[in-house]
Amino acid sequence: MTSRVLSKRSAVPGKVPTTAQIDLGELAINTRDGKLFLKRDNGNGAFTIVEVGSPKAVASNLGLGAFAYGAVGDWTVAADANGTLRFLYGGIARMRLDPDGNLTVSGDITAFGAP
Repeated sequence: MTSRVLSKRSAVPGKVPTTAQIDLGELAINTRDGKLFLKRDNGNGAFTIVEVGSPKAVASNLGLGAFAYGAVGDWTVAADANGTLRFLYGGIARMRLDPDGNLTVSGDITAFGAP
């Protein structure tokens, strides 16, 4: 006997589920946009909706217009279509490294090591 597993879904362009609409571990699909979503436990009693499998869209939602995205703790790293890496801490831009090797830093700089 074959079983079908159906996730919550919508065919409305741009529609994203809310944290009230899906449970932890449950997936939701927007069949019009071809996007997959899940509910994330942020570990502090808050929940967010995360788009799965599309770093570009996640970074774009942050206003980065990027195609590569990753986060570790409060740090976020994104690369745009020009190959520029952007480093954000707590959502605030801190550093930018362009493909030519130019590093732009906001704030104070402390350097360690030999010259």
